[in-house]
Order: sequence, then C-alpha cells, then structure tokens
Amino acid sequence: MEGFERLAVFWLAFSFGIHIVLVNLGIGVSVIAPMLKAYSRRAGRPELGEEAYRLLRFYAATYALGGVFGTAFTVYLLSFYPSFVSLLGKMALYNFALAIAMIALHFLSLTVYYYGWGRLGDRVHDAFGALLALSALLIPLGFRSVFAQLNTLEGVEILAGRVVRVDVVEAVLGNPTLPPLYIKSVAASLALTTVAAAAWASLKGRYEIARMYLKPALAFLTLVALAGAWYGWSLRTVEYKFNNIFGGLGLGGEPQLDLSWLLALKVLLWIAQVSAIAYAIARGPRRGSKALLVAAGAALVTVPAGEMLNAFSQYPYFIADRSLVREVLAQLPPSEAEALERALTLLEVNAATRSWVLHIYTLIATTVLLAAAALYAYTTLISRKT
Repeated sequence: MEGFERLAVFWLAFSFGIHIVLVNLGIGVSVIAPMLKAYSRRAGRPELGEEAYRLLRFYAATYALGGVFGTAFTVYLLSFYPSFVSLLGKMALYNFALAIAMIALHFLSLTVYYYGWGRLGDRVHDAFGALLALSALLIPLGFRSVFAQLNTLEGVEILAGRVVRVDVVEAVLGNPTLPPLYIKSVAASLALTTVAAAAWASLKGRYEIARMYLKPALAFLTLVALAGAWYGWSLRTVEYKFNNIFGGLGLGGEPQLDLSWLLALKVLLWIAQVSAIAYAIARGPRRGSKALLVAAGAALVTVPAGEMLNAFSQYPYFIADRSLVREVLAQLPPSEAEALERALTLLEVNAATRSWVLHIYTLIATTVLLAAAALYAYTTLISRKT
C-alpha cells in the first residue's frame, strides 16, 4: 500500500478513535444521569442528584467535541472515498436515516434536559430524560447496523452491480452480526462511563459515590465479554474477518492480516479493568483510588482498540464477506467488475488524496483542532470544580 493511501486510512482512524471515546461516554451519561436523578428524588438522596448533574454537565461540555471529530471523520470519508460513499448511501440509506433521526431527537432532549434542570416540573423533566436515554441507545443501533452490513449484506438485492431493492426491516435489523455487536457496544459505553465516573469521584474524594459505580461497572464488563464472544462466533461465516481476528490463535484459517495481537491486547485491558475494580470493591474506593485510575486508563484505551480491531480485521475491504462480493462481481463485465472491486477497497482513494499538499494542510488543520479542543476541555472541565 502506498504512502498516500496509508495517510488516508490514518486520518480516518485518528478522527474516529477520538470520536468513539467521546460518543461512548455520551451514551453512558445519557442513560445513567436520568436514572440517578429520578432515583435520588425517590430515595431522598440529594447527593445522587448532584452527581447526575455533574455527569450531565460533563456531557454538555464534551458533546461538541465528539461532534467535531465525528464531522472530521465524515469529511475524510467523503473526501478520500467518494466512490464507496456513493454506493454505501444506496445500501444503507435506512440505517443512516434511523441514526440521523435519533441524533436530532437526542440533541433536542439533551438541550431541554440540561437547561430545564431545576426549571421544569419533575414529570416533564423526567420525560425528556427518558427521551435522552432512549435516543442515546437508538443512535448506535443505526450506526452499528451499518457496520453489520459491512460484515455481510442482508436485505439488499444487487443486480448487475446496482442496488435494485432494499428490504428496510431486514437491512436495518436482520443482520446476524448486529445483535451481539449492538449489545457489546452499549455495554462497553456503560462500562467505560461507570469506570471513568468511579475513578473521577474517587480522585475528588467522593468515595461513596465512587463505591456506587463499582458493582455496575463489573456487571457491564461481564456483559461486554459475553457479547464479545457472541460477536466473534457470529463472524464465523465471514471467513476473511474471522481469520484475521482469530487465525493467529489457531481458531480459524490462515489470516491475511494477523490481528490476534490486538485481540490479546483487548483481553489484557479487560482483565486489568476487572482486577482493578475487584480490588477497589474489596479494599474500598479510598484505598483503591489508584487502581481505579488504572482501570479508567485501560477503559479509555480499550474502546478505540476494539473499534480498530473490528475495522482493520477486514482491511483493505469495506465489505468483509468476500464470497458475497465475488458473486456480485461475477454478474459484471470484467472492466466494470474491476472498477467496482476497487471502489470497495481502501486502495481506491480520491485522486486529490495523492498530493502532499492536501495532507500537510490536513495536518495543520487537525493540529489547530486538537489545540482548540484541549483548551476547551481544560477551561470547561479541568479548571472548574467538578
């Protein structure tokens, strides 16, 4: 692979890695904060309501950052791979429609819930909290259904290289790799959020709040492991991807790109989190505060590592099911088949991408973006008492 193609892939991975961490924290906060706030009122524990507001304030401050890096990823994808994006729009239109509709609902509910805190009546405010949580859970359903379609297409009829019919329900919900991928994603979001919140509360001396998060974090991490195993099992019919993930461990065929080391790293990071949390449960969050910081650090690395494993295990192909792609290509004349095959790989980049000027400009712009993001994070999160 040439240097320009590698740079294109790097920009995609870099922006998506930052975006996915912030998005995972946002999903977790959107589910946990409304539950904490409602429970604090029923249980007569105002400190839980204060914690819910702290979480929400964090999300409100970082929402824009997640959006900025998500936008950067989208711009890179559109700019570098226009041929594939055009095809993807036809194959996954309804999947994207679900995600976009939920993003709009989420933005509305977050705005009302945050600015309505202490201003709206409890029933109305809790209703918007429920919408906040629901939309946060449905956004990844839309996007994960796209990722599942990139494993193997379901509900899409392709004739002579063109999408001629899409079964909406099957395309969005019928992919066999979607249920474990979606459950694993949501569980990972909740695990990351509870682990990070426990570490932050312990660091700030709020030990009882930290203690509250520990057992749920352990439960979510257990669910991540179970759903992850299920997802791996669901990929067994997608041989190219399965072999790249498990082949190096002797569990599949010969890998074309051996990523078993990344899977092993993920497992080690998961063990580090579970061990640190178990230690904090046994010794208490005050004595286990350093262990919780280790767990939080491991959690922050685990999320992008998992995304990179899922994405690069089908490298350099956008659609991992090679047998399905070969069936489609067999319908076409050789010249058209060759053009479509290249459009479905990371090797087919926009001609403008083969210019150092573009990548130098991208580097400068991204550096400015990172500096602005760091300053924003410092002024809104670190320099304030949270």
